[in-house]
Amino acid sequence: MENLTPILQTYSVLAIALAAGTNLSTTIVTIPALLHAPPSTLAVQWKILFDSAITPVVSLAMSSAVGFATLAYRETHTVSTSVGKRNLYVAAAVGAFGLAPYTRLLMWDSIAELEKRAKAGEKREGEEVGGSKTHALVKQWGTLNLYRGCMLLVSAGLGLWASVN
Repeated sequence: MENLTPILQTYSVLAIALAAGTNLSTTIVTIPALLHAPPSTLAVQWKILFDSAITPVVSLAMSSAVGFATLAYRETHTVSTSVGKRNLYVAAAVGAFGLAPYTRLLMWDSIAELEKRAKAGEKREGEEVGGSKTHALVKQWGTLNLYRGCMLLVSAGLGLWASVN
């Protein structure tokens, strides 16, 4: 059973780092490129980006959270229990799991409005849907997504710190 610890550590750190990298690259690289599109096209492109990223990012973050929580639990049941190491794993698990409540509490209104605009944009190709408000919503979503990516990156750092400690 002890041989599984390095595998679980490696997977959990890599998974959350990939989730963080996806979030950060979306905001830093992709969103600025999308903002050149007209509002109806922007909403549709944002929806495609969102739909293609949601499953892998959530899967990576949640499986990493489970991995870190498992490592924290296992740390409490070892002969040489390290409270500091356990707490780092707990913090990493909370940070990784934090993706879900962060998204629901802080980003959901923007997501719902952008999805509505994307649906309207698909029906009325070529027409302006929402004007500059769509651009503002995508910028707002991008900013919140950047912070979410940083939260996941901190989780990766905490998990790595616990693993090498």
